[in-house]
Amino acid sequence: MKKIIKGEYGYIAYARRMAIIRTAVMFILCAAVFTIGYITTGTRRNLLTIVAVLGCLPASKSLVNVIMFIRARGCSGPVHDRIEEIIGAAREAGTFLFTDAYDLYLTSYQKNFPVSHVVAGRGMITGLCEIPDCDVSECEKHITGHMQTDGFKDMTVKIYTDTEKYLARLKVLADMDTHESDTGREAMIGTLKAIAL
Repeated sequence: MKKIIKGEYGYIAYARRMAIIRTAVMFILCAAVFTIGYITTGTRRNLLTIVAVLGCLPASKSLVNVIMFIRARGCSGPVHDRIEEIIGAAREAGTFLFTDAYDLYLTSYQKNFPVSHVVAGRGMITGLCEIPDCDVSECEKHITGHMQTDGFKDMTVKIYTDTEKYLARLKVLADMDTHESDTGREAMIGTLKAIAL
């Protein structure tokens, strides 16, 4: 299975599978250690029982991660294909001066925001949340706050829930003038990845 890193399409599904496997292995190891201790001593009161119980702590933490990834949603296949069609054509023409990322599940204390795709560059972040009832104003505030903390002061953040409007905006961004350099776009995406699940 090819490793998919955060920001690539399919990351949430890949991370979910890996978290489930890791958690299952951890709990199986805890059960095996407990069973070995019980079989060898004939009682639960032994050192291996303590080791098994302590092993349940990281396994339980991993289980919380599994629950978060089960709740998270990434970019759907049809939307991904349409986005790649626009971005791919712009990259071939040399007109796409933005950095993009997929499957960013942004978490805050109050709400979570499943951002399917985002582009960053030229002092702006534009993204798509495929869930219609997503609180985009809170999502924009959340992103803006983290960007300001990381030194990006004059930022424009716009999150769309309408796929067609987002794709139309993406086409406009793909056709922008290419003579202006932008060194901050990788750092902006880096900040978004850091605050995502």
